[in-house]
Amino acid sequence: MLAPLSPLDAYRTDLDRQQRRSEFGNADTVWLLLAHCLGRLSKVGDAVRDQLALQSANALRDLADSAQESEVFDSAHLNDLRMMIAGLSAIETRAGADSVSRACRGFAARMAESGALAVAFSVIGFARTVAADGSDRERGLLAADQARIARQLGELDSADELYKTASAIGERSSDAELRSRASLGRGVISRVRGNYPKARAYFEHGLTLAEAAESRELEFFAHQGLTIVTCVTGDSDASIRHGWDAYRLAAGDVTREAESLANLAQLCLEYGYSRASLSGFMAALARTNMVRIRLAALGGAALAAGRLEERSTLTRVSREITETIEGSALPYENAQALFHLSAGYLAVGDEVTSERFRKEVQTIAKARGYFELQERVEREELARAARMAARRDLGATSRRVVSTLETFEPESEALAFAHAH
Repeated sequence: MLAPLSPLDAYRTDLDRQQRRSEFGNADTVWLLLAHCLGRLSKVGDAVRDQLALQSANALRDLADSAQESEVFDSAHLNDLRMMIAGLSAIETRAGADSVSRACRGFAARMAESGALAVAFSVIGFARTVAADGSDRERGLLAADQARIARQLGELDSADELYKTASAIGERSSDAELRSRASLGRGVISRVRGNYPKARAYFEHGLTLAEAAESRELEFFAHQGLTIVTCVTGDSDASIRHGWDAYRLAAGDVTREAESLANLAQLCLEYGYSRASLSGFMAALARTNMVRIRLAALGGAALAAGRLEERSTLTRVSREITETIEGSALPYENAQALFHLSAGYLAVGDEVTSERFRKEVQTIAKARGYFELQERVEREELARAARMAARRDLGATSRRVVSTLETFEPESEALAFAHAH
């Protein structure tokens, strides 16, 4: 089982993994102080815990006051800081423990998003001890959040154990939402390990529990997971159905809409419906400036445009990929986008440009050890990717989704390239 590191060791580990970075942003000082306070609190006995918690609250209060004056931090950061101070000041109560837990989960989410995964894992590990008197819901959510971060670190065994802990708490407290979250997490682990039948079972169970809990957010994640596993196992109609359900559940959240549209567009690309695919990728690009999603959608759009022999669109997408990669710190996603761009140019017969991008992919793949991508970028495999996929026979419902995407938001193409600038 992965153990929390000391705050400074965790911080150094994260910076080493990020290579060229020397910090994560304006919040590093707060994160380290928070980790230090929680780490000390997790190791002391009850006799001095309350006193040490008050000292920690006062130290964080001084930071909060200076942060408020500087106007550097966003409202979520300051709200979590205030919640943490209030929780530590009343740590002997369940309400105080729950406040510490909620604030900690907010901080950890931002840490993980910034790449400080070891710090996030350690902070939640300390919080699980400090807030051990909290409610079942909060204790379960802390375990589930720590599991998600362990999964992002590649520590799948630890993640699975933590999800089991969250599930057991959910079982004891009859908390369908908590059980759903744990089941969906275990579904992702099974998918990463290549056990798609088991992943599908977890996702379907998680979906049933999410519906019982009336959680649209968890229903969305369940359908996203099912979109992927049903595609991989060849259930075309199920994958399109789940992809469309995810898009409908994302309504109002443009980032989730973009991600689900990109997934649907990728399905259409694989199933031989390039026109619907290109339209879906453009609609995804019109909704987000998140680099990870944009690179995936741009790569897919490049291949779809190439297969449709739309040279002007391919040129425009190529320029956007190049500009996006210049500001991207995501080497795998960069290489994937360039791979699809190379295949797109090969599809329109421009072998010279295709070869230039192919060599860029090779350079990244060799430097980073992306062995699967090294194999895929070999000329024979690249030529296979460039060819138009045979049209898959689809059921009536799936055909309606494809037809909808083909005529989807005609203004998307103009917005797709304006969104990032």
